Amino acid sequence: MKKRALRFFFSVFFSLIIVSCITIAIYNCKINRNNERQLLSFADSVVSEDVIENKRNDDKYETDNETFSVEKLEADNNIVGKIVIDKIDVNAPILDGTDQETLKIAVGHFSSSGYWKGNVCLASHNRGSYAHYFEKINKLNIGDEIKYQTKLGTRIYKVSQIKNISEEDLSVLENTKDNTITLITCVKSQPELRLCVKGIEK
Repeated sequence: MKKRALRFFFSVFFSLIIVSCITIAIYNCKINRNNERQLLSFADSVVSEDVIENKRNDDKYETDNETFSVEKLEADNNIVGKIVIDKIDVNAPILDGTDQETLKIAVGHFSSSGYWKGNVCLASHNRGSYAHYFEKINKLNIGDEIKYQTKLGTRIYKVSQIKNISEEDLSVLENTKDNTITLITCVKSQPELRLCVKGIEK
């Protein structure tokens, strides 16, 4: 009798734990999706802002430094812009930085890379319960389009290279004379590798 009662107790106990874990997971997913939608809405509003061009002494207009200064990014909730890849249904906000807190909710921008000119470098997860916007970038092919949107406008890039690189290979983050974009994510079951997709402006 005691064994049966004990078995029943543990059965109910473990069932409650499983139900609680599932409930918490569903709740967290819902919160994460709401946060992602809200952030995307913020990104849409930042991208659509008018940029005030400052005239320099040589009669040329300079906007890059002012638009992506630390102060301006802070005022914009750290939002750089958006990335849109129609082929794989990506429409994601981009935040400056690639720390884990940033990558939980958005695509991260490598702060050492270009914001508008040169090599724009971005990272995102490809699986998990948090934001994983680069889940399908392994489905991209040479020639596919990537849109990068900021307050300065929209650049459209064509995929020019897809390759696995070492997690320690930082050469892909180096600046380029041409306007390029670099997307980086993990490689499943190979923690020492990263998938790198590069594109060049059309």
